[in-house]
Amino acid sequence: MSAKPPLNAGASINRLILVGCVVVAFLAIGLGGWASTAEISGALIAQGSLVVDSNVKKVQHPTGGVVGEVRARDGDRVKAGDILIRLDETVTRANLAIVTKGLTEFYARRARLGAERDGADAVALPKELAARAEDPDVQEAMASERKLFDLRRKTRTGQKDQLAQRVKQLQEQIVGLTAQQDAKTKEMGFIDKELEGVRDLWAKNLVPITRLSALEREEARLQGERGQLIAAAAEARGKIVETNCKFSRSIINSPATLPKSCARPTARSANTSSAR
Repeated sequence: MSAKPPLNAGASINRLILVGCVVVAFLAIGLGGWASTAEISGALIAQGSLVVDSNVKKVQHPTGGVVGEVRARDGDRVKAGDILIRLDETVTRANLAIVTKGLTEFYARRARLGAERDGADAVALPKELAARAEDPDVQEAMASERKLFDLRRKTRTGQKDQLAQRVKQLQEQIVGLTAQQDAKTKEMGFIDKELEGVRDLWAKNLVPITRLSALEREEARLQGERGQLIAAAAEARGKIVETNCKFSRSIINSPATLPKSCARPTARSANTSSAR
């Protein structure tokens, strides 16, 4: 067997260099030609920052508070939903207790006002507090409102009795004034008959003029007294209406539900009445 002739190292290196130059020239010419002929319609420029995924993360509560317990330590593996920090509940529970107590008092007050509006005999436990009927705060609030309800009802009952007595007195006064009006009317009837006869006698010169004048003055006096009695009776009737309206306003808050006779006069109607 004959031995192979040794390879020429210089020739091999030259071939490799030649191949490399050809590849570089091809890439340069190809990329240059594409860059000179290709058209770019636009470009998008944006700013950003790169953060290492394992960098330290900040954990912050949206409203803040005092940390009561830390459940995660450096190096622990956690997943979504795990509790890392538990805040102290003292301040939060205190605020919750204040709000809950305020709502309890509000519901109890609303129940009391509704019972007063509807004329009920007692304040019923509202449905919002039915689930906590045994709660001391609920019992205290309901007891306070029920006590106030009883006191206000007794006060209204006393006022109603007083106003009823006042109305009764005014009605009796009207009866007396009406009787006096009837008496004055009868007196005026007698005076009219007497005047008719005296005028005939005076026309015949049988009585002096003073007799006729005295009777006419008496008739005018009776008419004036009768007019005063009529005005006094009308005033008493107005006081009855005013007394009834006073009681209605004391128990009814809405002007729309008041009787028409209790409507307050407007400025225009008041001026018209004054002008009359």
